[in-house]
Amino acid sequence: MWEALAFIGAYFLGSIPFGFLVGKVKGVNLREKGSGNIGATNVFRVVGKKEGVFVFILDFLKGFLPVIYFSDISVPAGILALLGAIIGHMTTPFLRFKGGKGVATGFGGIVALMPLPALIAFGVWSILVAITRRISVGSLTAALSLPILYFYLSRPMYRSVLYISVLITILVFITHRKNIGRLIRGEEEPIF
Repeated sequence: MWEALAFIGAYFLGSIPFGFLVGKVKGVNLREKGSGNIGATNVFRVVGKKEGVFVFILDFLKGFLPVIYFSDISVPAGILALLGAIIGHMTTPFLRFKGGKGVATGFGGIVALMPLPALIAFGVWSILVAITRRISVGSLTAALSLPILYFYLSRPMYRSVLYISVLITILVFITHRKNIGRLIRGEEEPIF
């Protein structure tokens, strides 16, 4: 029962489209501007830096809060909360099931579920964004490093958490397929 509640509760929390709402308050329809995405990166580029950081924090908390709560009940409940939050962000019913890429929300949940690997992956993200000035490069590389970091750094290591980290990596690559195409063509816009 806790597992079902974890997934459903986290899904609905994750589905709150904070980026879209902040854009709307500022008179911007994020679906029609920039990348067309409702996530923090597009808010940062289109609406403003303060608003982008604000949306990142809110999206982070959508993943962190349910996972930290349900992980105390059981590891499977924490994993299902993480999945629910990410899927909710990516398929929000408030925007006809078209949401964001789930990076900030997933990062929040991962910090709650596997703090050390997540924080090192964030360091990887930060370094690559600073060097390349492309959020997508940092996100893709950090996602790729996450299961490797979890495998080597976490004791005890739960196979279910390792599997979910691999699944998250796959989801990040799927949601970034347009970014990957732009990177290959040299068309990906720098963040600063």
